[in-house]
Amino acid sequence: MEKQNFYDLNFEQLRAFLIKNAGVDFKKAKMRSQQLFNAVYKKNIKNFDELSTIGSELRNKINSLISLDKPKIVDIQKSKDGTIKFLLELKDKRNVETVLIPDKSQSRYTICLSVSVGCYLSCEFCATAQISKKLVRNLSPGEIISQIILCKDYINDWSTNKIITNIVKMGEGSPFLNLDNVKVAIDNLKNKDGLEYGRTRITVSTVGIGTKKDNLDAIEWAAKELDVYLAWSLHSSIPKHRSELMPINDKYSIKSLIPQLKKYYEKTKLPIFIEWICLEENLTDEHAIELIKIMKKVPSKLNLIEFNPISNKGFKAASQESVDKFSKIIQEAGFLSLFRRSRGRDINASCGSLANKKALNI
Repeated sequence: MEKQNFYDLNFEQLRAFLIKNAGVDFKKAKMRSQQLFNAVYKKNIKNFDELSTIGSELRNKINSLISLDKPKIVDIQKSKDGTIKFLLELKDKRNVETVLIPDKSQSRYTICLSVSVGCYLSCEFCATAQISKKLVRNLSPGEIISQIILCKDYINDWSTNKIITNIVKMGEGSPFLNLDNVKVAIDNLKNKDGLEYGRTRITVSTVGIGTKKDNLDAIEWAAKELDVYLAWSLHSSIPKHRSELMPINDKYSIKSLIPQLKKYYEKTKLPIFIEWICLEENLTDEHAIELIKIMKKVPSKLNLIEFNPISNKGFKAASQESVDKFSKIIQEAGFLSLFRRSRGRDINASCGSLANKKALNI
């Protein structure tokens, strides 16, 4: 029988597993789960034989039922700006990429996680979508959270003061097409016996998937179940133009998403991050005027993102003059606008650049 992967379970799932499969008494299951979470997520044990708080009989039972297997790091690339890109090999030999982005001091990192192999959303400016054209498969909860464990190991981030301070699910794939597994991973990130990250240290991105989830709109469900920052990949405020950049707009329009995004804010009290790739064609006055209308309806902050060209597309990166002019219009309307420089461009680790052909068998 194949062992249960520890990282695929949140706290309550582990508790139920121990009761059902390991013969742990119902009254002691919570304590045992706390011991295991603490040992794995805080003390960084690599084998259950290292457990000193659990008797040998139960320890052996756990060892026979649960594994601590993680993906393998098969390649590491380092940018001249300090960004580090990891190529991970999954159990089925597929690959995904994870990125560590340092701050200016090179002492704190943001980690950018992937949630799937490939993506079918076909955003015109994104290398992942342009190379894959398909979703090969979603990552399991363990494959998502293992990216953090592996990176923490690499930079020795197991002290009280975290080196990896922020987590963004903005790598390969769309979190809203893998919500159940993303939820388990976030549960373990936030759990006080787990990695213990505050909700404002975690950001989940969406192009705007308006499907239903447990009788709620997906974005409203995420507000209730994830309760972290939400980044909306908008990139154009003009519907026809957005559909040209992002075909998903034909199915889930800007107009249809605004009520859901308002509910997300009302539930979480966290402003929405609006993501905007900086192209010459989407930094017009008309785009700014329409964007301001959206920001008046949805409490939000604007992140202007430097465009990273992909080989087969004719998009032109916006000039700094165009970026500054657009940002000034937004700020003068009373909204926060920040410009984010690309990191890791020389190793294809920047926003919209993650696309490993080996992962897709092409």
